[in-house]
Amino acid sequence: MTERPDQPPITSPRSERVRTVAALTGRSARRKQNRFRVEGPQAVRSLLTHRPDLALELFTTARAATGHPDLPGLAADAGVAVHEVEDRILRAMVRETAPDADAPDADPPGAEAPDGAGALVSPQGVLAVGTLPAPDPAGAVSAIGDVAAGRPATVVVLHEVRDPGNVGTLIRTADAAGADLVVLTRTSADPYAPKAVRASVGSLFHLPVITGAESAELMTALAASNITAAATSGYARTELFAADLPERIAWILGNEAHGLDEDTLAAAPLAVRIPLAGRAESLNVHTAATVCLFETMRRRRAGA
Repeated sequence: MTERPDQPPITSPRSERVRTVAALTGRSARRKQNRFRVEGPQAVRSLLTHRPDLALELFTTARAATGHPDLPGLAADAGVAVHEVEDRILRAMVRETAPDADAPDADPPGAEAPDGAGALVSPQGVLAVGTLPAPDPAGAVSAIGDVAAGRPATVVVLHEVRDPGNVGTLIRTADAAGADLVVLTRTSADPYAPKAVRASVGSLFHLPVITGAESAELMTALAASNITAAATSGYARTELFAADLPERIAWILGNEAHGLDEDTLAAAPLAVRIPLAGRAESLNVHTAATVCLFETMRRRRAGA
């Protein structure tokens, strides 16, 4: 469908409708509105193709609608309203402001800097608004139980990963490596923050992503589903490339600055270290995750 007859076209970048979409940069606004923002044609295409149940509205410029003619069709198939707007309207909808002071996706000391106040990002002429999935600790446990038994499985757990860009990139990497499920503990950044959604480039909608989990409950659920929790530590005795990796594995990835806490490391049945040949002290969380996930995939393909 196109513009609803009871909603006039958006003509001003200062209109209330524009401000409402722009406010979704902040976590408290997302929770209050129960909505999140998706920017760019690839991410919007993934939303409409793989999670049309979440999609509420599509905003597009005339040029983008011509360049991506499938998007209005996908929106129509999903019963999603399509609004054609000028480029200046779309730019106003994505202007970043400083994160809310109470938002966990505001970066702590030592983490990467957030998008700056007033920074402008490009949605490439396409933007969608979707329904925000609620944090679901019980759903995280049940999702682990739903991973099919008796076959190889990969779960990715993000525990206290605080930077939204890292969260989105890790979800994209998990998707690329064929992970079955991504679970975020309640102290991790929101994967539906605009920065995280952009960094995932659509992968957020390709596989189950559950938020709000409790670490201790996750460990119990993983063990009950015969999925081995695996952690990386520079002090682990066994190197990743020499370790006996189980067919059903959950990689537990920790905070950017401090890694995994001692309790989580102690609870993980498997701990490995990634060997470093040069003078670098360590790897960042995304690089370490990439090495572990693709080594897991390589072993499966080789039948190891």
